[in-house]
Amino acid sequence: METNKTLISDSNRSIYESRLQAEYIDHITGEALSFGNQFKKGGGQELKKKFWRTISSSRLCFDLYSWMAEEPEILSVHLEKKLPGIFSGGREVSPNMDAYFETEENVFFIESKYTETVKNNQYLSYQLPQAYWKQTDVYKNSKGKDTFQPIIERYRNNNLVMDSFLEFIKCVSKEAAKEKEPSWFDAKQETCHLIGIVFYAIIHHPTKPIHFYNVAANYKEDAFANWFRDKSEEMIRALLKAHFVETQFDYKLFSTRDFFIQNGFLDKTAFQSHNTVRELISDPVLYDLSENPIL
Repeated sequence: METNKTLISDSNRSIYESRLQAEYIDHITGEALSFGNQFKKGGGQELKKKFWRTISSSRLCFDLYSWMAEEPEILSVHLEKKLPGIFSGGREVSPNMDAYFETEENVFFIESKYTETVKNNQYLSYQLPQAYWKQTDVYKNSKGKDTFQPIIERYRNNNLVMDSFLEFIKCVSKEAAKEKEPSWFDAKQETCHLIGIVFYAIIHHPTKPIHFYNVAANYKEDAFANWFRDKSEEMIRALLKAHFVETQFDYKLFSTRDFFIQNGFLDKTAFQSHNTVRELISDPVLYDLSENPIL
């Protein structure tokens, strides 16, 4: 959770509002899009307050990835991309992927983090809603209200996905209970994202390799995160194969520093800006680099 509520200046906000409203073309669909509309349609209501804070993971994500809209090699880029999710109480619970981009050869799903931490030992007791794991027809929704919907219907009537994730959630809960300290790695969030990726692949049958990357500014080596990555990667590969989705899947954990330096992204010119990504995220007025260096 990000607790800093100090806001950026009005002049900086005006610059960002202009950048958010600027349109770009999705080269797969031919549609004119804007990142501002994507944030407005996302489930986190980022543009109401969160985006404008001096410590903001959503604004950092915008500065780190929006340049791709003007990059010839990137066919499609979306922020706050809605993925197909489970159903609860008759409505779809769609996980929002922080960043999604596609090239001629690959599809990338990015979970982008700045300073957020969670206590993973609360994975079932507090974090992951009962809709994902409660096998009785009646369960508590995220607001604590009794809700009726058989679990097979919640999992889109897909027995294999349901059984795989129920077993996976059981295993994760057991391992997560051992975690005592807050972590940058959010097992609940990653579980929801994995479900979204699986259903995305089953629905769309992509042939390009799928890459799921967790890219965190506050990354630290974490044994539980590594265990979760390996366990889920094995499960997702098996599910894609069972559904005849003929593609590859990998899941990796990165520090923001390593990911952007290794891929040469820091010196890309930022979207609708004369600055590079490196220059924008090095601005101490916009980003606190003291404890979470992102270069």
